[in-house]
Amino acid sequence: MKKILLYFVMLFLLAFTIYKAFFYFDRKSEQAAIVKNEAITRLSPAEISQIKEGDFILRRGFGFFSDYISEELNDSIIDVTHAGIITKRNDSLFVIHSLSSDVTDIDGLQIQPLKTFLRYSFPEKIVITRLRNSDPEIGLKITSLAKNYLQKHIPFDHKGNYDDDSELFCTEMIWKILEKDLKCVKIPTEAEARKKFFYSMTPMYDTTYFDIKVNQYLKNK
Repeated sequence: MKKILLYFVMLFLLAFTIYKAFFYFDRKSEQAAIVKNEAITRLSPAEISQIKEGDFILRRGFGFFSDYISEELNDSIIDVTHAGIITKRNDSLFVIHSLSSDVTDIDGLQIQPLKTFLRYSFPEKIVITRLRNSDPEIGLKITSLAKNYLQKHIPFDHKGNYDDDSELFCTEMIWKILEKDLKCVKIPTEAEARKKFFYSMTPMYDTTYFDIKVNQYLKNK
């Protein structure tokens, strides 16, 4: 019995070491790509002028994990891997978003200057969307709710349980605000369709829900 227990402990430690090693090298790969692309402007002044409070920003990130998301969770030329909500502080633009502690120093909801958020994006792989038929008041409600979750220090949803609001991954936060809080969109409720919806990036640029204000992928056509 002791040998079996020891075997499982060693197996767990090996799996944990491999898991941590993957994200360590993933982060190293990401940092190298950031340095390589440091001098490249991500958003032009004309693109920035399109942004309003409560808009959603999508980026294609660096690293092995982002490579997986870009290929598996998109179904078009757009291959974004992360999303956040744009807000303003003293006329400066910031992004509220949720990240895992495996890839950042903070686990869960956090806020970054837009310029910092953009450093982690491939050049010319950024999309900015806005809720369809929205107005400035709705935009302010979106950011107010995002700030509320930020203040609560909502952790990252490592388990991917999209109907448990105690933890949130990046797009889960956005759909919680739109579907459950503001009740301004209807998304799938049937179990399998809902799972497919949440485990995908494509709804975030679906024109059923959003107007696309900036689409850098059009430059690559």
